[in-house]
Amino acid sequence: MDWQVGQALLQGFVGWSAFTDVEVDGGTTDVDGDSGDLDSIPLIGGGGQFKLGGERLDFGLEGLLSLGGRANATAFAAGGGGAAVAVDVDLLLFELYGGPFASMFLGEKLRVYAAGGPLMQFAEYDQQGGTFDNDGSGFGAGFYARTGLEFVLPSRTLVGFGVRWSDSSVDLSGGLGDLEIQGLEALITVSVGL
Repeated sequence: MDWQVGQALLQGFVGWSAFTDVEVDGGTTDVDGDSGDLDSIPLIGGGGQFKLGGERLDFGLEGLLSLGGRANATAFAAGGGGAAVAVDVDLLLFELYGGPFASMFLGEKLRVYAAGGPLMQFAEYDQQGGTFDNDGSGFGAGFYARTGLEFVLPSRTLVGFGVRWSDSSVDLSGGLGDLEIQGLEALITVSVGL
């Protein structure tokens, strides 16, 4: 497959998170989201990879954005006397991330790639349940690493799957503290531009 220097490969994706850590701490109430179902969030996004060089091993820069969210997710907050109290959480995440990538075609029909770098995040968070009724929003940062495998179709469209690992912290307003998120996302990708 011939991917020219200066050429962009545009990629769209849908996916689902499987975070190992989703919690709000440092505020008036600590909330554990990975004990409930807040760790499982659908997402959609896209962006592109811009080739800067390479022949057998391509390299360049990528930039992507994603939007994910979950309404009425279950989480648990520490109640009076240390008891866990169930709370309903609405969470909306917008992410912008990018960095260097490396890519290689294995034959004519298969591409493998890896990338990593910083990410910026905006979160809108709302929790309700028992005596808890708080909401807040804020910006944060972290980093990511991702890899994927794509198959080239006769139309020169690439379809595949990938995973992304990220670790980020968002400072929420409203006295909620910090939203800490860490873990994996599984993605189905479609790329065009070759």
